[in-house]
Parts: sequence; C-alpha cells; structure tokens
Amino acid sequence: MTDLGFGFQAMGSSSIAHNITTIGAQQQHKVSKRFTRAAEFPLSRTSLSPSSFSSSSSLLVSQFQTTSKEAKQQHLYCLPTSEEGEEEKMGSKAGEDNRIARISSAIRVIPNFPKPGILFQDITTLLLDPKAFKDTIDLFVERYKDKEISVVAGIEARGFIFGPPIALAIGAKFVPMRKPKKLPGEVISEEYSLEYGTDKIEMHVGAVESGERALIIDDLIATGGTLSAAIRLLERVGVKVVECACVIELPELEGRKRLGDKPLFVLVEAADQI
Repeated sequence: MTDLGFGFQAMGSSSIAHNITTIGAQQQHKVSKRFTRAAEFPLSRTSLSPSSFSSSSSLLVSQFQTTSKEAKQQHLYCLPTSEEGEEEKMGSKAGEDNRIARISSAIRVIPNFPKPGILFQDITTLLLDPKAFKDTIDLFVERYKDKEISVVAGIEARGFIFGPPIALAIGAKFVPMRKPKKLPGEVISEEYSLEYGTDKIEMHVGAVESGERALIIDDLIATGGTLSAAIRLLERVGVKVVECACVIELPELEGRKRLGDKPLFVLVEAADQI
C-alpha cells in the first residue's frame, strides 16, 4: 500500500468527464473517473486512431499532442462509458473499457476512514469479484507481457496481491519490498519521508541483479513516497525501472510528481476526500 493507508494526473488544464455514483444511506460514496492511462507506451492491443473518435474526442486527443512536458510522456486516455451504455470510442476492443468500469464499480469507498474527510479506497470488494479481479490482472499483463520485464517488485502489503499473478503471467520473478524488520535475510533499505517523520522500505540483498528491468506494483498511489523510495532502491543496485503501476490513484495528492521521470500507469482515478 502506498503512503496513506488504504487512490492520474490531468494533463495541463484539460479534464475528462467523470462518473460519480453515491452508494446508499450509509454514505458510502463511490467516486471515480473511469479511464485508463498509457503512460510511456500504449497497451500492445490498443490502437489509437482519431477517426475512431467523435469530433469532440478528436479535439481532446489533439490537445494532448502539444509540446508540453506532460505531453511528451505520451499519455493516452480511454474515454468513460456513458450512462446509456454506449460503446467507448478508443481501443481496438470496446470490451476493454467495460473492464475498467467493472473494476471501478467493484472498489468500495468508505467515507471518513481512517480519519475524517478521507475516502478510503477498499480493494477487498474487488477481490471478492472474480471477474473484476481477473480484469485487473489481465489489463496489467496485456500491458507488460512484451516489455522484457524480469522483475515485478510488489510494495507491502497490497502490492503482494497484484504482483505475483502478474509476474507469473509475464514470466518474471516477484520481489517483495517490505517494511523494516520483516525480511529474515540481509537487506538493503531506502528511507522516505512521511507527513511526520520517516519510514523505510527494504528488499533482500541479491533479489535482483544489475541490468534487470523492473515493474513496481502497488494497489494505490497517494503522495508517492513509497513508490519513489522503491524506485531509488532498485536503481541503487543497477536495475532499470520500466514503469510503476497502480490500480488506483489519488490525483489531488500529486504523488505522480514524486516519481520524477518514471512513468506511472493506473486503471482508476478516485477522489481522496469528501
């Protein structure tokens, strides 16, 4: 889990329409924007063609193709599903966007936990839905299966849920990145700052080798502290970090900025406060 317990950054001033669903009298608010990001390289199965968009969507794509620093990262977006159930206009398969919507709707949002004003992104309900859970793994596997990744590094604790099945599917090893004093062997560690104080992330010495290509996986990025520490730790031993990937991002906390030039791929964007 990254930073705040248990969340994509809009480019420039552009914004994307989003769906807000309020759940029940228990004030369990589901707030999410259902789209996916291809940060440095698009999914191998995805083909983006302006002719497949409506005129307004084509304008949106053209706005992304600017000379700004963000645009140079070639961020691509899947447009959200409409309430009427129209097929989305991006990608070679319309079902791909339906998977994003299914994943988003399977994540339970609990208000005022662990403290007032926070919307807790609970992925345990996603795990209870085999189809949505499989969709989540499949989307990551489709993105990384041809990227010559030899290491999937999962961040404690929920990176341990998503990391191993991705690693197995793409033929990579899984390396757990743990909190201090959790690993039994000799470790290498990296410190990162918290709101009050510091913490560390550790991995076993010899778990990775110089020159390997790594994917860092977690369920959520909030402030980005843990992910940035994981990047530094791997790079210290000569590993190339290809990308970071999370199921959820809390964009208001701007954790993406702490990753420097490392691309971030997320499936769902969510609000971090009521």
